[in-house]
Amino acid sequence: MSRFWEGLVIGGALGYLIGILSAPKSGAELRQQLADNSEDLYKQAADSLGDIREKTNGALSDIQHKGNEVFKKASDSVAETKGQIAHKIQEFTGHNNKVMVDDVESATSG
Repeated sequence: MSRFWEGLVIGGALGYLIGILSAPKSGAELRQQLADNSEDLYKQAADSLGDIREKTNGALSDIQHKGNEVFKKASDSVAETKGQIAHKIQEFTGHNNKVMVDDVESATSG
């Protein structure tokens, strides 16, 4: 997208320059008009770049915010899954211990 704006500004400047140079004017008038118009062109380019920077910064801020939200959701999901796995392991190991105790009691009593 920035290449487009660069091409537009450069093409506009070249077209303007060719138009000015081909117009019948005196040297002093031509130099004054070139100076005035180049200043205007510089201001327009600076304004366009400022707008592009502002939009880019806004987009980057949005992307960062959304990325943080996604990361938070993923972290929460991982933590929840980790908790569920830990609970299942605890249930499983507790159940196995209970089975072992029951097996030991039945083996010693019988």
